[in-house]
Amino acid sequence: MGISFIRGSENTLVRQDTVIFDYMKKIEKDIAFFKVLCFKVGKLQEQGAKLLQRQVFVETFEEVVRKSKGEIFALPNDDVLVFYNRNFDDEVKACLVKIRFLLHDDPAVRDIDDLEQGGLVVFFDLKESAADFRAMVRSQLQATSSDEAKDGSQRSSAAKGAKLTSGVSVFNSTGKRLRRVLTPEMLAKVQKILAVADFSSFIRRQAICAVIGKAAPQRVFEEVYVAIPDLRDMLLPDVDLTANPWLFLSLSETLDKRVLETISRHDDNSLAGNFSVNINVSTILSDEFLEFDDNINTFMKPSVILELQLADIFSDIKAFMLAKAFAQARGYKICIDGITVDKLKYLNRQNLNCDLIKIIWHPSFMDVIHEDKHFMDYVNKAERAKMILCRIDDPQAVEVGNSLGINLYQGRYIQRMLNAQPRRTIFSQRR
Repeated sequence: MGISFIRGSENTLVRQDTVIFDYMKKIEKDIAFFKVLCFKVGKLQEQGAKLLQRQVFVETFEEVVRKSKGEIFALPNDDVLVFYNRNFDDEVKACLVKIRFLLHDDPAVRDIDDLEQGGLVVFFDLKESAADFRAMVRSQLQATSSDEAKDGSQRSSAAKGAKLTSGVSVFNSTGKRLRRVLTPEMLAKVQKILAVADFSSFIRRQAICAVIGKAAPQRVFEEVYVAIPDLRDMLLPDVDLTANPWLFLSLSETLDKRVLETISRHDDNSLAGNFSVNINVSTILSDEFLEFDDNINTFMKPSVILELQLADIFSDIKAFMLAKAFAQARGYKICIDGITVDKLKYLNRQNLNCDLIKIIWHPSFMDVIHEDKHFMDYVNKAERAKMILCRIDDPQAVEVGNSLGINLYQGRYIQRMLNAQPRRTIFSQRR
């Protein structure tokens, strides 16, 4: 199944028609078995929620469409078209029950029992109404083109982006989601929610392990981090939180503070030490970090690692040096994260005076090693015993790392190896 979109742009009407009508030609032999559900997103009264609700709608119907070999399109006015095989009528009705429940707070839905009767959903049976459906599509596209002509044909690219924000589909023809860029208004909304939300559900852990040869991984410490995709899917599923680096930096500072607060309040002793946390330089210099520091036992601090991104460090090296000196004086360890293999040559761990460095694994690792005869000098300079090879998804990475003398690893492959180990018990029961 592909999921496509129609933009209200400078494309001609014929070309816009072609996207949908080409699909109808593709299924022409079986078109009598197909129906189209048109979801009138534009009729929802909660303006700020329209794109979010369209995203929810698409995701709700995605499985049914895939099973029925259908297709989903989005029109420029935000409406969504769902092509599906009539044999899946019951599944579609079940999906509409879910949509009705999800939209119950919208004034356009609140007082109606049936989305179709309320005019939010329209069905076209292509066996009998293919011509009516084509006429509806052409009419909608003509209306959109007319509206855009009134706005002026010479809009700036920025104005186009603003215009299309409410009209771009959340999927493209390959099934890959297209997301809006985070705006200051969205950021303010998310930060307000994060201030009162139960943050523990967004926190994940991943082990950093020592792996040598074929030996089973030995857990050294755990990284505590925020699951950004889960956070995005819950709060702003149609927004790319990382597209604007400066706004994402502000968001990450908010996340830092909530993570520190959550760790400080942990009362099950599962975070009694030997963990790392991603953090911004500015956060270490904040009042929230002082509060976190006050809540951490002094003996525990040397087993807590603060991971700082390389880009964050070099954006303000003076602030980094101050934050690092402050944190290390308190007993914390410093790890530099976000180092790609090609940047290793520029890193002098001794000058930065950090305790650990994380190098991102990539299949091109071996190409760099073979092409750069001084690579091993960089490894020695950065002290391989302090290196962590991260984002490990396959055993080749461990083999390469071991050949370089690296013993610390992190990633899905390492986690799978760790999970495959039998649980140890202190006592055994005799029969």
